[in-house]
This record gives sequence, C-alpha cells and structure tokens, in this order.
Amino acid sequence: MFPILIGLIAATLFGIAASMFLGPSALLTNAWVDVVFWTLIASGAAVSAINLSWGCIPCHFAQWMKRKDLSDRLCRQAPCA
Repeated sequence: MFPILIGLIAATLFGIAASMFLGPSALLTNAWVDVVFWTLIASGAAVSAINLSWGCIPCHFAQWMKRKDLSDRLCRQAPCA
C-alpha cells in the first residue's frame, strides 16, 4: 500500500510541477506528460504487487525444484504456505 501512495504523491507533484513550468496548454499538447504521470502511478502499483508476492516466491521456487528439505524450510516461513 505504501508504494502506491508514494507513486500517487510523486505523480501529483509531477503534475503540479509540469503545470507550473509548462503551462496548462502544454499539458494538453505534450503526450509525454501523461505518460510520465501514469508511469509513476503504475510503478508504485507494480512495486506493491511485487512486495505482496515476494514472500511466496522462494516457496514456489523450492516446490518447483522438488527439493523437500528446502521446501519445508521456506514454506513454513512463507505467508502463502
């Protein structure tokens, strides 16, 4: 949740700075401003999704490798076990 909030704050600050430096008419004509704005929000959402699944990745990898000893140790600590 925190990375999404950071992405939203960064996008808002970028939007304010872009409108101050470029002006409102340039915001409508320059497509890169929209791309940067939405990329900041999407990067926050992507980091949040990676953080949510990060605890499960070692467990799934150990099960894929069919290592029982490693799987028992990693999956016991993982929240998705």
